Amino acid sequence: MAKNTIPKAYESKQYEDDMYAAWETSGFFNPDQLPGERTESFSIVLPPPNVTGTLHMGHAVMLALEDIMVRFARMRGKRALWVPGTDHAAIATQAKVERLLMKEGMKDPRRELGREAFLKRVEAFAAESHDIIVNQAKKMGASLDWSREAFTLDAQRNRAVNAAFKRMHEDGLIYRGDRIVNWCPRCKSTLADDEVEYREEKTTFYYFTYGPVVIGTARPETKFADKVLIVHPDDARYASWVGKEMEVEWIEGPVMAKVVADEAAEMDMGSGAMTITPAHSFVDFDLAKKYGFDIVKIIDEDGNLTAAAGSFAGKNAHAAREEIVAVLQKKGLVDHVDENYVHNLSVCYRCGEAVEPLPKLQWFIDVNKPFPFRASSHAPMEGVKDGQEVTLKGLMRHVVETGQIEILPDRFHKTYFHWIDNLRDWNISRQLWYGHRVPVWYREGEMQIGEKPQSDGWEQDPDTLDTWFSSGLWTISTLGWPDQTQDLRVYHPTSVLETGYDILFFWVARMILMTTYALGEVPFRHVYLHGLIRDEQGRKMSKSLENIIDPLEMIEKHGADATRLSLVIGTTPGNDTKLSEEKVAAYRNFANKLWNIARYILSSSSRVTPTGPAIGGEAESSLDAQSSREMTLADRWIASRFARVTDEVTRHLERYEFSQAGEKLRDFTWNELADWYLEVSKVPSQQRASLAGGPLRTDLLTTILSDLLKLWHPFMPFVTEALWSHMAIASDDANDVGAEGSFRRSLDSTGSAGLARDDSPVSAVGDLARDDSAQNLLMIQSWPIADLSQKDEQAERDFALLQQAITAIRNIRAQYQIEPKSFVDVRMETTDDHAAGVLEENWEIVQTLAKVKDIRSDAVQGVTAAAILGPLTIHVALPVDPVAERARLVKARDEKVRYIQTTQAKLENGDFVSKAPARVVEEMRAKLEMARGELEGIEKQMQEIASFSSTRFARSGSSQ
Repeated sequence: MAKNTIPKAYESKQYEDDMYAAWETSGFFNPDQLPGERTESFSIVLPPPNVTGTLHMGHAVMLALEDIMVRFARMRGKRALWVPGTDHAAIATQAKVERLLMKEGMKDPRRELGREAFLKRVEAFAAESHDIIVNQAKKMGASLDWSREAFTLDAQRNRAVNAAFKRMHEDGLIYRGDRIVNWCPRCKSTLADDEVEYREEKTTFYYFTYGPVVIGTARPETKFADKVLIVHPDDARYASWVGKEMEVEWIEGPVMAKVVADEAAEMDMGSGAMTITPAHSFVDFDLAKKYGFDIVKIIDEDGNLTAAAGSFAGKNAHAAREEIVAVLQKKGLVDHVDENYVHNLSVCYRCGEAVEPLPKLQWFIDVNKPFPFRASSHAPMEGVKDGQEVTLKGLMRHVVETGQIEILPDRFHKTYFHWIDNLRDWNISRQLWYGHRVPVWYREGEMQIGEKPQSDGWEQDPDTLDTWFSSGLWTISTLGWPDQTQDLRVYHPTSVLETGYDILFFWVARMILMTTYALGEVPFRHVYLHGLIRDEQGRKMSKSLENIIDPLEMIEKHGADATRLSLVIGTTPGNDTKLSEEKVAAYRNFANKLWNIARYILSSSSRVTPTGPAIGGEAESSLDAQSSREMTLADRWIASRFARVTDEVTRHLERYEFSQAGEKLRDFTWNELADWYLEVSKVPSQQRASLAGGPLRTDLLTTILSDLLKLWHPFMPFVTEALWSHMAIASDDANDVGAEGSFRRSLDSTGSAGLARDDSPVSAVGDLARDDSAQNLLMIQSWPIADLSQKDEQAERDFALLQQAITAIRNIRAQYQIEPKSFVDVRMETTDDHAAGVLEENWEIVQTLAKVKDIRSDAVQGVTAAAILGPLTIHVALPVDPVAERARLVKARDEKVRYIQTTQAKLENGDFVSKAPARVVEEMRAKLEMARGELEGIEKQMQEIASFSSTRFARSGSSQ
């Protein structure tokens, strides 16, 4: 190993950029360039980040989880494709640029610049943001196929959007009409129903006298044109009024009100009668359409009152509320007021402004209209035949209900179905400039849909399409649709969609809608929903709280692998995760632990052979060459445990149980391999066994390391690839490969000149980027196949006995504060001959790891502490004078009792508790509980000293 000097610590900055460049140079992110015969495909599309700025921790967890999936699939010999892209995010991006331009001094950027100049500014901003996002994704180690990168607003996606719009219009699914929509006065655009959020708010609820009844509302400003009174058809109180008109004094004077019977009225709520405001309520709009009532807009797009408000016209609707109430109060029409009314206020999901329901001429998708289904010949959906009459809503429910799409975790199935059941026609037009223009052209009463007409005189619809319309086509448009491409045939349906649960409705459901319609296929087989990343207190990260953790900053300080692990381990689908910089730093320490494990193994082993070929052949059974007759108990134990862990980790990854897989790997790596096996390997008797075993024995550690790096690679790609390159160099060195060996080339040919092997710890990275060396990259090695023949339950039980004995002795040492460097005398008793044999054969392990001086029965004198482990009892001699130790414990007990009595008295003093700060009282209670526990421990130690009687070290009897 002298030739291959591995640095003492892993410095991520020295490796990560060069490592990613080597991966890119290899071309293996592109599945078309992967080695070997790959018949099975795995595909996933990146949920496209918005080009509104930089990536946050939510994007980071997405990149980490998806990269694990792709690297795992790639190493299992699949044709693994991960399609990258970004989203134009129309409302968010346009609003961001408008704010930036207003900071530059513009009052109304769109009006001052005009459409073309304004869009150029937006496109420049989007391009700059795109470059930042791509760089951040690379910093995370995302193995995306950049040759297939897409943008939701590029030419190919525009073709797909126009084709889908035209087909849906031809099928009668897209229509234009006056409907109530969700209008954001600040964004100046409509919102889809699921883009409206709800904020609980306490407000005033008013009860007004309206003719012979009392009506209630929280929005008096919308009531100017209320001229219809709705009562329930079964309400006997109003039966004689139905169908009649009456004059009613109202805000701007008398109005003629008509009484209509409809089940929309609730008899047991208030007076049982209600007026309707058709232009500003979805329910009231439907009632007006049902009975042919006028729909009069009271509030305009700017949030001001229209001419229908009479003397209040032009005033801000919300600001005029109290003036309107004052008018009604003066007329004696205010019955009473509830100042503590709590309701859910509808607000824009982007800017938080209160949403105003307004009637507007818009484009919609009819989700309930039947149409003939077009079945796919490539990946036909189950349970739906070609030509069968279906609805979009029905298709969306069917594919999830029948299990053709599985949502993880499955509790979100109920949420999904609830949303589908309440789905209204989708408003797809937006009053924005940035985005896909509605592909409709008008000329003198004519209308053409799809691609731009070739003749002159046509004017395109000024509105743009909802962002989710284009992103709803993402799985098929990125693979070439509307053309029937090879990518579409090979990689669709995609294998899995990984995204946040917060966009289940925004995006996931719409992809199901658009793809089942356009292609007759499901867009993906599985949906994996990750939760939100919160701070260590469970709060949402925000600028106002100053608790945002920047993924790039974490990568700079602690490395990409540590950042990835902190987002994966402890994270379960659908649940929010707490994150702190301390957690990231802890996984940086783990990356260094793995580095030091490999460094120790490679520096200690005489033979270094990375196991298994690159993809293209079957992976060897890693441990099958090891003969159990030549292996020690520790060898057989670690081989058995590693076989189990390999099998379990593989199964967890197959089931998308990433945290469980990572936890099992971490526990094996740190606890079993490092803390136990490597420490055992340093015991002289084990080193002698290693020498006696020859090459087969010394190969065990490097074999496990080789496969362990493979198992860790999807989680920690950088450090594992770096260690793999060092391991490969060690293999060349051990086998006397000449100066022109495959791992001995400098970086000059890869574009990273000057990093020759002898001068830099990362030289091997560049070596692996060469065409003739790329086959040695860890990222394309075969995934380890668990050799379950190595499972040895007896070895695991026997080694567990050694662990328990060592741990028991260590615990006693800690409890009695025995100096770490000092050795103790130990006596063991057992009735189990097999256990006694295991302990005798491996006593040097116990003696070395637990720092035991003597095991003779007569060596244990004076005071001891005992631990009982089933049939095994361990006595540890305590280096103390029994009399002095008892005196010390009595003193400690008396001091603890006095403290408990004093503290208890204070806490029972009501006057003290009422006046002391709550924090002080809570701290005292916590300290009191701690003191009681410490007192219990002291008394237990006193009992052990008093009750101990010396016994001999021996096997007491025998057992089968």
